[in-house]
Amino acid sequence: MTRTIKFCVAGFGNVGRRFTELLLEKETELRERFGCEMRLTGLCTRSMGALLNPSGIDMRAALEMKRKLGHFDPNSPDFRRCDTAEMIERADAELFIELSTLSIEDGEPAASYIRKALRRGMDVITANKGPEAWHFKELEALAEENGRRFLYETVVMDGTPIFNLVRETLRGNRILGVRGILNGTTNFILGELERGESFESAVKEAQRIQIAEANPSMDIDGWDGAAKICALANILMNAETNPKKVSVESISGLRAPDIEWARQQGGRIKYICRAERGGEGGELRLSVKPEFIPFDDPLCGVNGTSAALTLYTDLAGELTITQTNPGILQTAYGIYSDLLTLTASGR
Repeated sequence: MTRTIKFCVAGFGNVGRRFTELLLEKETELRERFGCEMRLTGLCTRSMGALLNPSGIDMRAALEMKRKLGHFDPNSPDFRRCDTAEMIERADAELFIELSTLSIEDGEPAASYIRKALRRGMDVITANKGPEAWHFKELEALAEENGRRFLYETVVMDGTPIFNLVRETLRGNRILGVRGILNGTTNFILGELERGESFESAVKEAQRIQIAEANPSMDIDGWDGAAKICALANILMNAETNPKKVSVESISGLRAPDIEWARQQGGRIKYICRAERGGEGGELRLSVKPEFIPFDDPLCGVNGTSAALTLYTDLAGELTITQTNPGILQTAYGIYSDLLTLTASGR
């Protein structure tokens, strides 16, 4: 028996569009293997307008509008001028997918959208690391209070199953600490410095291949990493922290002599995110900073736009997971995997 899942979405950037394409590509598999049919009822953006129709929005038509016009067609019968909060109220959906832009300052307005959706009885999937970095315990408790699921697999390392791994496979383990290379843009820039490029030209190359923003400060100054390490600490280590509590050092001061020094010492400089406690029950220490990593360390060989995370556990020991040069499909897959988690739980 096929079940229809009505869902609404905040955000229709690269990730939102690729996820929509993935739903269309997997339409038959979703129906035949997982017993569900996805019906989009609301789609809200900051700059393109909104589409709203509780009876269903044509996903192919929405993609085509973006491709041809760069925005939603005001002449479409589904076009609305409304914000995300109004869309959540009017979409008649049971699932809210939150794909808005990160706010490093407070995780808003994404956290407020998630609160509203949970209180209206919706399950929530988000690709936004801000709510977990600032408000995880509150949102998790709110989801439980309302009998809903709050899922976030793609907020760190795209579709790599970090949270599912701990939740489903490492049962009974306590996560004692984490460290990783969590920002592909800065990892790429460091690789360019190793190749002899200047810092300025390395940043320009990252912008040229569209892995760095026009203003790359969120990456190179460590704030993207700070949000990710806080999300990891809050979710996996029962912390109550936020990015303002992270010791952050930019990579912008690194130059060729620093890279050469590391090579002569038998290693490389990598941009490392850490969360660790000072002894049993000790104070949580969080950092994002360039570190010397010896050649025999598993993180040392993580190059290009790849990412890696080491989990320190009390029972399973030390585990390192590597993701090789992820693309937009892997980010979209993280959202899709959360959707399958919902279908498996009977939602």
